Amino acid sequence: MGGKNPRLFGIKGKTEERSKKIISLIEEGEGHKVEFKSTLRTNLHANQIDKKMEHSVLKTVSAYLNSGGGTLLIGVSDKGEIIGIENDNFPSIDKASLHINSLIKDHIGGEFLPFIKSEVVNINGKSVLKIECEKSHKEVFLKNGGEEEFYVRNGASSVELFGRSLVDYIQYNFRKNGVGD
Repeated sequence: MGGKNPRLFGIKGKTEERSKKIISLIEEGEGHKVEFKSTLRTNLHANQIDKKMEHSVLKTVSAYLNSGGGTLLIGVSDKGEIIGIENDNFPSIDKASLHINSLIKDHIGGEFLPFIKSEVVNINGKSVLKIECEKSHKEVFLKNGGEEEFYVRNGASSVELFGRSLVDYIQYNFRKNGVGD
């Protein structure tokens, strides 16, 4: 056989394809189905770990699950600049992936993991964490301390619903004829 290993070439080709897809998403910009976050857990202004950053990521994930799904790119600034998740200072990329899965299990619920696919993609030497969410089959509440919050997508942002708006949204989007599934 020739000097190239087709299996290795295939893996490289897949990586390049994933990188191109993410670059294309970034070029389209943020919107109803795409959002960028600079980091998963680090406040870049204070240069320290900040639980508010994690909450912001989880808020977006739960909003996508409650709405029509979407893609969250972590390691990309609001301006579309690829800065990488290296700023989060995880010991390894695997630790970053484990951390996001743990956050989702603890604050959203493990039963929703089948609706979420995450992967780390290297783009120009920087790691971007891509989280793809499908619409959930049932409503998703985000646990924040002792409270439960409910988020949906509205344009390019995640908004919290309360009271009658919350009840109406759940009834219309997750119930048939006003009765639980």
